Amino acid sequence: MRLLTARSRIPVLLVTMSTQGVAGWASFFLSPATREAGRMLDLPLAWIGWQIGTVYGATLVGCLFAGRIVARRGASESLQLAMLLTIAGAVVAVAFADEAGGVLWMFVGSSLIGLGYALTNPASSEMLLLFAGKRGGLLFSLKQSSVPLGLVVAGIATPFCTQNWGWQTCVIPLVVAACGSIGLVQLGKGRFARTRAEQERRARSLNNGRTQRDKASVANLVSNLVPWRGIVAFCRIPSLFWLAMASVSLSPLQMIVMGYTSPFAVEALGYNLVAAGLLLSLSQGATFVARPLWGLASDRCSFLSARGTIALLAAAGGVFSLCLLFLPRGANFVIAALLFALLAACAVGWNGLYMMSLARLRGRLSTGEATSSALFFTYGACFLGPFLFPFFLRVLGDFAWVFALYGFCGSVCAVFCLRRSLASTAGAYRV
Repeated sequence: MRLLTARSRIPVLLVTMSTQGVAGWASFFLSPATREAGRMLDLPLAWIGWQIGTVYGATLVGCLFAGRIVARRGASESLQLAMLLTIAGAVVAVAFADEAGGVLWMFVGSSLIGLGYALTNPASSEMLLLFAGKRGGLLFSLKQSSVPLGLVVAGIATPFCTQNWGWQTCVIPLVVAACGSIGLVQLGKGRFARTRAEQERRARSLNNGRTQRDKASVANLVSNLVPWRGIVAFCRIPSLFWLAMASVSLSPLQMIVMGYTSPFAVEALGYNLVAAGLLLSLSQGATFVARPLWGLASDRCSFLSARGTIALLAAAGGVFSLCLLFLPRGANFVIAALLFALLAACAVGWNGLYMMSLARLRGRLSTGEATSSALFFTYGACFLGPFLFPFFLRVLGDFAWVFALYGFCGSVCAVFCLRRSLASTAGAYRV
C-alpha cells in the first residue's frame, strides 16, 4: 500500500536529499584543502586518507545502532540528530587545529561526522520506501545523487574559503547548510508523522518499551542495544549478503575517487589548487547527473535489473580506472575532466540502485535494519579503502597505479558477487 500521496513525494525527497548531501559534504569537506591543512598540522600528504577512513570507521560503528535508533525515534528525528552530529563534528575538526592537540581533535570531529552519517541512509530509505512503488530506482538514485552534489559544493567552497580566509573557514558554509537541513526536516515532520507507517512505528515502540520493562535485565538491554541479531539474520539471506559483498568490492574505489581526486590532480597531474577542486567538482557533478540516469534505466528497461546495472557499472569503472595510467603530468584539463567524470559516474553512481535493492530484498527485516546491516559491511570497506591508500601509494609510488589497482580488483570481485546475488533470487525478484 502506498502510504504517502503524490504531493508528498517532492517535499520528502528534498528532505532526504538535503540531509544526505550535507552528510556527504561533511565527509569530504577537508579533501580539497589537503595540502594546506597538512602543513599546519605537520602531516604527510596522504593524511586525508586516514581522516576519511576515520569518518567511515565511525560510520561502521554507527551502523550497529542506526537501525534501532530509526525504529525507535523515527526517520525525521534521526535525520535531525544526524545533522546535529555533523555540525558538532565539523566544528571540532577545525576549531582546535592550530593548538597542540589539533590532530587528535580533527579525528574526534571526524568520528562525530561518521556517527551522523550512519543515521542518514536508514532514515531516508525508510521515508522513500513509503512512496517508491514497484520501481524505486529513480527515486533512490535521486536521493543518493545528493552525495556527489555535496562533493561538488565542497570542491568549490573549500578552495574558495581556503584561498581567501584560511582552510579552517571552510566549516562555515557547511554548518549553515546543516542548520538549513534541520529546519527543512522540521517543516516536513508533521506530514511524515501523519503517515500510517509512522503511527505503526510509534505503536511498536510503545509495545516494545512495555515488554522490555517486564523483562528488564542487563543481558536484554545489551542484546537490544547492539543489533547483532539483525546482522546475523541479514547474513542468512543470500541475495542480501552477496549484494553487500559487491558493495564491499566497489566501495574502496568509490572512496578514493571521492577523496583523492584533488590530491591526484595536484601531485600527479601538476594542477593548482583551484583547478584540482574544479576537477573534483566536475567529476562529482557527472555523478550527480548519472545516478538518476542509471536509476531511470533500471526502472524503464525490462531487460536490465538494478543488480545487473550495478554489474555493468562495476565493469566500466574498472576499465576507466585503468585508463588513468595513460594520463601524463600536465595533461589537458578537458581530457582529464572527461576521464574523471566517466570514472566517477560509474564508480560512484551505483549507490542509489544499491539502496533500492536493499529495501526491496529485505525479507523479514525492516527497511532500517536491512539497510544498516548491509552498510555495516559497506562502510567497513569505505574505512579500509582510504586507510590503506597511503600504504599502496608508498609501495606503487604513483596515484594512477593505486586507482587502477582498486578499480580492476574491485570490478572483478563485484561482478562475481552480483552474479551470486542474482542467482539466489532467480525467478523470484527482478530487483
